[in-house]
Amino acid sequence: MGKKNTANRKKTGLIMLTMSLFMFSPIFMHLIGFKIPLFENLGFTKSSFAPWYTWIIVIIVTIAYVIFTFKAIPFVYIMQREISLFKLIGFLAIVGGILEEVVFRRWLMDLLHGFDYGIIIQIVISGLAFGLAHVMWGLFGGERKFLKGAFISTTILGFAYAIVYLLGNRNVGPCIISHS
Repeated sequence: MGKKNTANRKKTGLIMLTMSLFMFSPIFMHLIGFKIPLFENLGFTKSSFAPWYTWIIVIIVTIAYVIFTFKAIPFVYIMQREISLFKLIGFLAIVGGILEEVVFRRWLMDLLHGFDYGIIIQIVISGLAFGLAHVMWGLFGGERKFLKGAFISTTILGFAYAIVYLLGNRNVGPCIISHS
């Protein structure tokens, strides 16, 4: 049993590392001077900083999500206290968080807005896409018993981030900070 669990953790770690490195590539390209319009002005400049209430809302969303996840997926609570590959993967996931927020909030919601979809449709599609994307981690990692909880929690989180994005005047900065 222990060997299978270790093998599954290594497999999950390898998949997450590979995906994180892949997701880091556009950020790296931007950092070395290749300007990618999607990554321009992520909301941290003085002229585009999100309103103060957006930051308070995103702090509340972050705390609520962490508490919910610790209760709904006990494995996450257990592993967060361990110095392990799990924490390395968490660090690498920060990179993924930046890219995910740019894709699921800025790109997807702005695309829907450009096609004249209302804010409810933007929130629903962004949240559902976010939830489905995170279910893939569970499928790859072989942790199928947590799929329902992961889908529900990340979909709700996706809805919350979409609302924060809209309340912040389409500023993705608070979502990136919370996600990371």
